[in-house]
Amino acid sequence: MENFTTQPQTIQVPNYSGVNIQIFNPTVTAGGTTSIPAQQTVNNVGYTTNPMPAYPANYYTQNLATPEVKPVEKANKKEVTVVTNEYIKTLENYLNSEDKEVRTIGAKEVVRLLEEDKSRKTNAAFTALINKMLQDPAQTVRTLALGALENRQIQPNEETVNALRDMEEDKNPYITMSPADITKAKQVLLKTSTTTEKRAVVE
Repeated sequence: MENFTTQPQTIQVPNYSGVNIQIFNPTVTAGGTTSIPAQQTVNNVGYTTNPMPAYPANYYTQNLATPEVKPVEKANKKEVTVVTNEYIKTLENYLNSEDKEVRTIGAKEVVRLLEEDKSRKTNAAFTALINKMLQDPAQTVRTLALGALENRQIQPNEETVNALRDMEEDKNPYITMSPADITKAKQVLLKTSTTTEKRAVVE
């Protein structure tokens, strides 16, 4: 019986990324024996086994700096009264009025301005207005001043302390002090002699 041989067929796979692959069909002999040609090759043309890494060598081991986070500025903005020197003089004129009602209007406005903007607490002009209110003949005006001091809406000075002591001892002949006024003056005088601070406390 004659031997016959099937010629190998070469299948060319398209070249991707510089890699050439050649595949040969096996050879079949008459005896049914299958042999694989020794010509199977894989050609790595132009391919490097050590490509450039996408990240630096120390990417996973270096101490990466924490990105700077800029604080978000939060400020509650609201419309407030613009207090000028002229406005302070106007309030002072109200408090100097012979009309009790006009003085009361001025005193209420002083307290309102202190409540409106807490930064006015240390404004010397407002402290001077409160001191004037403490020496007012009308109890309503004095009570407004005492309330502002008791609530720490204004920072007292030496004149404030002297006015409170006069009220406590009922020394002002032009002011008719009631027992309630004297008691309130004592309370406020004690409170103005203390300071406050924020700290963690056990409740």
